[in-house]
Amino acid sequence: MIDVLVVGGGPAGSATARRLAMLGCSVLLVERSMFPRPHVGESLSSGVWVHFDNLGILRQIENAGFRLSFDTLLRWNGETRRIERPRPSLIVDRARLDALMLEAARDAGVEVAQPMFVEQVSATDEGWRVRMSDGRSADVRFLVDASGRANFSRRDRHVTASRLIAWHARWHLAQPPDETLVERCGERWLWGTTLPDGTFSAMTFGDDSTPMIDTIRESVLFASLAGLDPIEAPRAADATPYSCQSPIDARSVAVGEAAFAIDPISASGVQTALASGMVAAVAVNTILKREENRDAAIAFYTSHVARASARHVQWAADTYEGREETVSPPAIDGAMLISANGDAQVMVPMIRDHFVELAPAIRTASGNDVAFLGSTALAPLVASIRARTPARAIVDDWSGTLGPQRASAVLSWLVEHRGVVVERS
Repeated sequence: MIDVLVVGGGPAGSATARRLAMLGCSVLLVERSMFPRPHVGESLSSGVWVHFDNLGILRQIENAGFRLSFDTLLRWNGETRRIERPRPSLIVDRARLDALMLEAARDAGVEVAQPMFVEQVSATDEGWRVRMSDGRSADVRFLVDASGRANFSRRDRHVTASRLIAWHARWHLAQPPDETLVERCGERWLWGTTLPDGTFSAMTFGDDSTPMIDTIRESVLFASLAGLDPIEAPRAADATPYSCQSPIDARSVAVGEAAFAIDPISASGVQTALASGMVAAVAVNTILKREENRDAAIAFYTSHVARASARHVQWAADTYEGREETVSPPAIDGAMLISANGDAQVMVPMIRDHFVELAPAIRTASGNDVAFLGSTALAPLVASIRARTPARAIVDDWSGTLGPQRASAVLSWLVEHRGVVVERS
């Protein structure tokens, strides 16, 4: 009996498989294609670094010869501005990245069957009986769907934005830019970056009525492409965002784009796929080893997918409408009176020591449940606040264990995120 079968060897599948193997589960990963395989999605937002570190493959990524991108040129409403980021995004050869991550899963003890696909799946009392394309059968306790848009587990999906088509092509340029380029042309967007092999990769996003070359002709940042032939003819693919309302149950889970897809303009697809795989691995580990916390694990991962999808839907809407969030955190002053917000104090599923369990937390105004701010447990601090207590008295009380600076910072965070009730004297 195998603990987990992972269907799909992309970043989400490899990350989930490696993490589960690191947690002591026996894992079989089935991948239909041989690697390396070509794949779109070469720009990885800076949030990927923490996931690579948690997976224990940061050194391999740093030594893989990928390209770092610190600057973005953004053209919008007739103006071009440079955006400099303190931590770089990562420009990769996706074929090489996917192969590297699959090899890392194998190194952790994952059995990899490739090229291979699952021909038949049937439920048993203990999990699943699966038959492979080579005629082999196996009994598994849990199934991870990492098949992307192919939707191996046939979960219901609902679209979260208007239909979106992505066109992609590559060019040879005499002087490829160091910066990542992003430009809005009417209702369409262009994105481009120089790949590690020196070719320039570009994508356009919009409806399916406007060919890529027509969009490029209207642009300023991409004007040099208009008179050049791409290496291969532009290809179109469906990039419509969607989400599963039930991405996990007691026997299976969907990760990466099998669970939800976000607008590609954010360049966060791989980051969100890795995050979903890491969270799902803990949920699966809990279901397999601590049955009493099964419902908490299911609720935790379901909430993760819903929050991640909703957050990116809102980000995309603000981006396309040109809205920029400007929020100034409130200052703590001597006249501020604070009471514990009973509505914000909740018991929710949280990760602790590689398992999901119920723990006290604070529900913020945005709907997120936060148990710890760094290493500081929030719920006990809020519970210690008496009615209408001066802010300075709270800081003094907490300073004994947190120190004055940390106590003030935590209280400011709770005020900003509505974890406490604030009044003026």
